Amino acid sequence: MKGRDGPEAYSAVLELGQLGSPKAVELLIEALSRMDGVSRSAARELGRLGDARAIQPLAALLGQSEVSQAAAEALVKLGAVDALAAALKAEPSVVRKAAAAALGETGDVRAVDPLIEVMQADPEYAVRTAAATALGQLKNQRAIWVLVATLKLRDETTPERQAELEQLRHATNLAMRKIGDPLAAKPTSVKSTGTVATEPSSGEPSPAETHPRLAGDPSGVSEPDLVAVLKELIAASEEVSWANLERREPMLPAWFRSYDQRRQAAELIGRELHRRGGASLLKRILEKDLANCAAVSNWWSGIG
Repeated sequence: MKGRDGPEAYSAVLELGQLGSPKAVELLIEALSRMDGVSRSAARELGRLGDARAIQPLAALLGQSEVSQAAAEALVKLGAVDALAAALKAEPSVVRKAAAAALGETGDVRAVDPLIEVMQADPEYAVRTAAATALGQLKNQRAIWVLVATLKLRDETTPERQAELEQLRHATNLAMRKIGDPLAAKPTSVKSTGTVATEPSSGEPSPAETHPRLAGDPSGVSEPDLVAVLKELIAASEEVSWANLERREPMLPAWFRSYDQRRQAAELIGRELHRRGGASLLKRILEKDLANCAAVSNWWSGIG
């Protein structure tokens, strides 16, 4: 294979792929070392054949610009979650980034924990951005808490790092939107005993359980005040999330203690803002003032 070039080498790779014999797999693995278009073709054939012997040679190509994408796609087809997870600990950040992106394509729940670890510990924002995107693809709610924590990262001191952080925040917001509100299906609160219990549904809140700024006609409340209430609501949702993680009782005001209270308040404000400025106003506030909060975005999805 190494002595061939051009169309002859491509033809040989395709023929080996058609054969699919153990010897053909060995020759295709050998062709990976060419680092050219033939190698990319060999990687695709190896992914299609599904021989586990190709996993480690393919994993070794991650981060190599000529063949990295083809190798990653082949590893996804091979279901090589363990090899991709191991590559998340490689020294070159370009390898870790390629592995994180590929794990999202596997659709395998085993990829969630390694990606969460990357979100917590990897020193490179570009790698975390790839991991955030992958977690969004996997849509596993276990990832929501690390995504929330990522949005709390402090701004950077250099323009370059700040730009990378903004990309990470954008990818994190998109991931949270894909995963959705983790409290929507099973709203929960944590009792002081450390056990998780169902959060009570409030139905229609009583006046004492309504935010003071929403107690009357919302049309008389200024836009900045409505946005301020939304920010309080988001903080309350985050407090519930952290309380669940820390196994403690959430510290919440009476008007935001239940999921239904928070949802109803968000929808009330959303309808009022939509009346004032339509979908464009909702979009501007969601992006500019609320950092594309996934929960509010979900609550507003049916408005208008």
